[in-house]
Amino acid sequence: MRKATIIAAILVLAAPLAVINRAESAPKQYSLVVGSLGGTMGRLGAGLADIVNRKAKNFKFSVVPGGGRANPARIGSGGGDIGYSFSNFVANATAGKVPFKKKYPNLRGIAQFWQSCYHQYAAKDQIDAGIRSWKDIVNSKKPLKVGPAKKGTSTEYITRLIVTHYGSSYKDLKKRGYKLNFAGVNGMSRAIRSSQIDFYFHNSGDPNGAGIQAAIGRNLRFLRLEDDAKNMLVKAGFSPCKIPGGIYRGIDKATPSVGANGVLLTTDKMDPSVVYNTLKIIVDNKKFLSGVHKIYKKWKPKSAGKGLGAPLHPGAARFYKE
Repeated sequence: MRKATIIAAILVLAAPLAVINRAESAPKQYSLVVGSLGGTMGRLGAGLADIVNRKAKNFKFSVVPGGGRANPARIGSGGGDIGYSFSNFVANATAGKVPFKKKYPNLRGIAQFWQSCYHQYAAKDQIDAGIRSWKDIVNSKKPLKVGPAKKGTSTEYITRLIVTHYGSSYKDLKKRGYKLNFAGVNGMSRAIRSSQIDFYFHNSGDPNGAGIQAAIGRNLRFLRLEDDAKNMLVKAGFSPCKIPGGIYRGIDKATPSVGANGVLLTTDKMDPSVVYNTLKIIVDNKKFLSGVHKIYKKWKPKSAGKGLGAPLHPGAARFYKE
């Protein structure tokens, strides 16, 4: 009886230690903040989380929807651990410049993955009717059906800057009878295909799946970005770019626009080993990720540590050095 009692006591004392050991050995969960789940960031994040969760031993990613404009402040304030945004927003958030109300000096860059371009999809019949730029949309005497994009995204921010530049606002357009749709990327693609809207916008890399589907389902063209609007956006931190021709049905020539570098970022609190191993997993599984999005196929680690808008994270610095 005495021996049995001693063994029982040992088991009782060991049980809490076993629970602690299991907890300590469990992979740590991090939130990976993207944009719209069906957009460029959403697809990139889904692919990254999938491969990380299968290959990493000590950490896992859970994908959370967000927006390219909102993500730097969200991550900088602790509302997300790691995520995607654009270099100009990261730089402005770090310095506390518009559209951010405070500084987030704790932001750190991990990698540049793609160059975004502001896509301006328009129904061909509207182009034929003389609506060929945002200036024409704002000055139209006839109310139009427009999709500015989901609020909080980089797309909607660019759209709002242009609308304001031409002396209007969403409120003013609604008063004039315009129908405004603030759905996500896939919702916009479906809406223009079904003629619920005639214009929609998306700041993204190429090729963009939602845009390809939209152009297959309806005869579309791209609006022209007027020089005055382009110059205003460049002053706001965006960079000139071109949407390649031949990607979207009916649009064979390259289309000038503006955009920014799409980047992966975190904060100075992120474990350097997580950042280092994330980049290593991306390189080691580039074939799989290329099947998720062509951006991964084009990605070059040798130049990925530049143009991030924030200081390089130590884990990323170690990776690029090696």
